[in-house]
Order: sequence, then C-alpha cells, then structure tokens
Amino acid sequence: MSKIDKGLVEDQIQGKIYDKVLFSRLIKYLKPYKLLVAISFVLLLLITGTNLLSPVITQRAVDRVILSNNNLIIFDNEIDAEKFSETYPKIKFKNYNFRENCYLIFPNKKINFIPKHKIEELKEAEKILLKIAVVNNTEENRKLLSQEDYIEISNEEIVVLNSTISEMKEAGRISKENIRLLRKKDFDKLTVYGILFFIVITLQLLFTYFQVYFVNIAAQKAMYDLRRDLFYKLERMPLSFFDKNPIGRLVTRVTNDIGTLNEMLGNGLIQLIQEMFVLIGIMVAMLLYDWKLALVSFAILPITIYMFTVFINRSRKLYRVVRKKLANINATLSEDISGFKIIQLFNQYKRKVEEFKVINGEYFEASMKMMKLFAFFRPAINSTRRIAVAILLWYGGGQIIQDKITLGVFMVFLWFLDRFFEPIHHLSEKFNIMQAAMSGSERIFDLMDKDIEDYRLDKSLDISNDLKGEIEFKNVWLRYNDNGDVLKDISFKVKAGEKVALVGHTGSGKTSIISILSGLYPFQKGEILVDGKEINEYNLKELRRNIGIVQQDVFLFSGTIKDNIVLSDESISDEEMEKVAKFVNVHNFIDSQPGKYLEPVMERGATFSVGQRQLIAFARVLAYDPAIFILDEATSNIDTETEILIQDALKKLMENRTSIIIAHRLSTIQHVDRIIVLHKGEIVEEGNHQELLAKEGLYYDLYRLQYQ
Repeated sequence: MSKIDKGLVEDQIQGKIYDKVLFSRLIKYLKPYKLLVAISFVLLLLITGTNLLSPVITQRAVDRVILSNNNLIIFDNEIDAEKFSETYPKIKFKNYNFRENCYLIFPNKKINFIPKHKIEELKEAEKILLKIAVVNNTEENRKLLSQEDYIEISNEEIVVLNSTISEMKEAGRISKENIRLLRKKDFDKLTVYGILFFIVITLQLLFTYFQVYFVNIAAQKAMYDLRRDLFYKLERMPLSFFDKNPIGRLVTRVTNDIGTLNEMLGNGLIQLIQEMFVLIGIMVAMLLYDWKLALVSFAILPITIYMFTVFINRSRKLYRVVRKKLANINATLSEDISGFKIIQLFNQYKRKVEEFKVINGEYFEASMKMMKLFAFFRPAINSTRRIAVAILLWYGGGQIIQDKITLGVFMVFLWFLDRFFEPIHHLSEKFNIMQAAMSGSERIFDLMDKDIEDYRLDKSLDISNDLKGEIEFKNVWLRYNDNGDVLKDISFKVKAGEKVALVGHTGSGKTSIISILSGLYPFQKGEILVDGKEINEYNLKELRRNIGIVQQDVFLFSGTIKDNIVLSDESISDEEMEKVAKFVNVHNFIDSQPGKYLEPVMERGATFSVGQRQLIAFARVLAYDPAIFILDEATSNIDTETEILIQDALKKLMENRTSIIIAHRLSTIQHVDRIIVLHKGEIVEEGNHQELLAKEGLYYDLYRLQYQ
C-alpha cells in the first residue's frame, strides 16, 4: 500500500487478458462495418500467403537454378527407362527420348529413394551423372563445351556436370561472359524468380497497406460510435452519479480507455491474428517440406511456451501495480495543480514536493520491476531462437551432407524458424495493450450498464398552455445517502407569480429543495406538485425547460456569447436574443466587445467578471421564458455598479413569474412576498421580512448577525 494512497481502487484491472462477454460486446460495435472487417480479413490471408511465398521462391531459385542439383540416368531404350521410373514412384522423373537413348532427370535430394547398390551399378556402367547442369543446346554452347564431356538430351537442351563448369572456370578455359552465355537458361529463370519475388513483395506491400487502412477505418468508426454512445450515456446520468465519480476519471473513460480499445482493434489484435495465421502457415509449410526437420526445429518449443506462460502471469501482476501507481500520480498532479494557489499561500510546496517524491518513487520502482521482467524475457526468447537455429544447423547440416535435403530447403527452414519466433515477441509487446484494452472495456461497459436518469419521455407537458408556476411541497423527505435525512417533512406552497425566498444556515437544505424541484435528485417520501400536478407526471425535459435557474457560480461553455444565451436553440432569433440582452442590462457590455454577440468565450467564461457572467446567465434564462425562476446565491461577490444592474434585471425577470430566491444576504430578499426559514432540513419560520423580525426567531438572529 502506498504511503500516500489516493484511493483509486477502481483503476485496478481484473486478472483476465481476455473476457468473452466484454469482447463480444466490443465486437458488436464492429458489426455495422462487417464488410470492411471481412475485406481486412481476406487481405490478412493474402498477406499470410505472400509472407510464405517469399522463402518458397528463394528455395526454388537456389535448388533449381543457382545450385542445380539434378542427376541424369542414361538408358538404351524407353522400356528400361519406364520400368526404372515405375520402380521408384516417390521420385518425379523428367523423361527425354533423343536419338538412340532415353534419359531420366531427377532431383538429387530424391537419390536416397534409390538403393545404394543400384546407384553403384549405374556408376560402374557409366549410366549415371550426378549433380548436372542443363543448358541450352545452341551452336555457341556446343563450341564452348567442344573440349568437355557433355550429352545432348534433346534438340533444345544439353547436360553437363556442374564440376566440369567449375573446372573450366578455375582453369580459365571460360570467361565470365561465356559462363553467362552458357547458362543463359538459368539466368533467364533467375530473372523470372526475381520478377516473381518483386511481384510478391509489391503485393504484400499493397495488401498490408489496404488491410491496415480498412481495419483502422472500421476500428475508428466503431470507436466513434462507442465514444458517442458513452458520451450520450454520461449526458443522461443522474446528478448523483457525478457526485460520486470524479470528472477526471470520467474524461479518462471517453478518451484514454476508448483510445486503448482503438489501439487494440486497429493494431494489436489484428497484428496478433495475422501473426497467428503466419505461425500456423509456417508450421504447416515446415511439416510439408520435411516433417523430421520440422520436429527437430520444434524441439525448443515447450521451453518457449513455459517461459511465455511465466512471463504472462508475472507481467499481469506487475501491470496492475504500475497502473495503480500511475493513477496515483495523475490524481496527485490534478489535485496539486488545481490547488497550487493554496500551496503557495500556505508555503506547502516543500511538503508537496516530498509527497510527490514518494509517489513518483513508488511508480519508478514498479516500472523498474516491469522493465527487469522484459529485460529478462526478450533476451531469453532470443536465446531460445538461437538454440533452435543451432539445433537446425547441427541436424540440417548433416542432412545436407548426406544429400537428404537441399541447401534451398535448409535456407527456407532458417527463414521459417526465425519468423516462427516473431509472433511470440509481438505478443509480449502487445500484451500490455491487450490488458489495457480489456480493463478499459471493463470500465467502459460498467459505465454503460449503469441506470440513466428517467426523463419520463412517455409523459407530456402541454406547452400550448404554459405553466402558471404554482408549486406545492407536501411532506417531502430527502436523503442522499445513509448519513441521514437532508429534508424532513417539508411542506409549503408557492402561488403562481409569487416571490419566495429560502434562507438558513449552510446545510439547512435550501439548495436541496431546488434540486428536487428540478428533478436533479429523487426524493424518498411526500409529493411535489406543479400547477396541481404531481411532478413525476411531467416530461422531465419539458419541465426543466420551464424552470430557469441562475446559480452563484455561473457556468459558461466555450464558444461565443450567442451560443451561451440561446444554447443552440435555432428557434430563438438574433432579434429576440438582443431584445432579451437589453432587458437584463447585458447588451451594453456585449456590444462593447470586439466580436459583439460572436465574441469568443474562454473556458468557463474565465475572461469575464462574475457579474458579467451572471448577467449573461440572466439573458440565457429569459431567452427560454420559463414559468418558474430560481436564483441560487447569485448576487454575492460583485461590485456595486454591477449589482445595481443585476438588481434591476432581477426585478424584470421576477415580474409576473413565480420566483424562488436563495440568499445569505438578507438585504436582497426584503422585497419578496414571503420568506421560508430552514434549519437542519426543516421549516422553522415563514412570513415576510417584518413579520419574521417581529418573531425574533432564527431569521431575527441571522439578520442581527449581518447588520450588527
């Protein structure tokens, strides 16, 4: 446990790398884009095919052209040649009939299918030539080989020993240019193989580009939909949800967590699937080429699997610790930067530096443990790869010496073996992505599963007959949690057009009354009536549209002044907006700005004063012409000149409109029709200003505290 623990237990991930339920829910977001996913999958198969074709082309070029290890058997007649080929059905012979002889050519790697004594008989009878080259039967080649032993097997081809060509080259009897001329057929084949290799590489490039393109389009679109749904979910959550969940954590859900899912879908998961296809393809290809050599190559595999299993288990535990420590750092930074002014005023920076040093040190230690694990695992996997290559060199080299495999096959196995270990490396690299994605999806879908606020859309509010604004509380009780009741048996009535003030000490329940009237929190017992109708019978969206609230801490959105007044309601014209602004005394201020009503508003209206923000909020409320107006502590902390403007605007706003005012400054509410005094969640006094003073009760005490 950290010495300074921010209590971010929710950021710990579960122990699963793969969760079937979460994964299936995530895949549902890809279903609308299944065509893109299908195309990507087909391209994935094509990429796998091109990956496997490259070494095959290399092997063919080496074995069939560069080191043309074929053998020739000479027969006096066609019947003997046919009998010989039928005797050894595992060998694919190439038959030539020319002049009086018949010739069989076969790969040298198949020579072990012919008994050794039979090979010796053919050698003694001078009927076999081992390791030959087949060249074009042209006049130029015949002249080059005029002093050498060669055999014409057709009008198009000549057979000569590879050793003969090597001796000619070493003795200087043939130049490099003539060698190229002599083996023109082989050079032409190499050109074809080179072109094929280039085509395969080009196709692989194109397939990879379009595969990455299509899968990332699908992933981005799916994450766009998920991010939209998650934000829409957050917008409909009840206010109590935001009381319990820090904003920074919710922002992380919409940004970082979805970002990890996008990385998994667009990169990690697809790449791992591709690597699995390649891995399976390599194993099948190795077994088809030479199953014995393949099994020898797989000898190190059990150790590799064991090491990887150990790595996964240890990495998962360390990853959880690193994530927790990182979350602790983020929480500390967020808190300290937000309260930096207090830290400086109270000279707390040294203590905060020491606290951060401890938290940062814990994160460093956890990260170092993770780094040490990777530092061991990667070289260990590389070592197993080198051991596998060493085993292949030992066994495969012996097979080459015994002419059981060709050099081309050995080269292919070296390539396959090297490629075989790449998916294991990639899986270790993508492991954290998969963990982060699964833990992110767990948190995202946990949020998606939470109950949203009931807007009661099936209910209707007759807008054709505007609300009169009559409000009645009947024996209302409210409790936020298990800490006790906030409101206790509250009952009062506000007539349509009446102006009522709520006063009391902090925590007496004033704001809670406004919150449940607006439907921000559910109450447990009692009834709240608006125009004689139970509040739960109203469509919540339309009810709130008819309740205008101005709070003490006015919130302005980034955008323009116009955006903050009309709130994107296109039904409010520019003329109506300007008329409202003039009515609440904010037009002159707006008109003095360079951009007028299109003047940019910084985050939370930071460039405007408190009074200016409140006047804009008044305009916002009046633009929607609500039946009920609520003022929540909105006239404190402002200069005298602005207060005069606000007081004038308030009189206009409250005229012919049911108004509820919450204020600690009793001077601002002396003109109201009625004052309700609250204490510890209960109504203790009710009456106008003079009546309450005459009672010399709680209101009288509050008044004396402010004016004596």
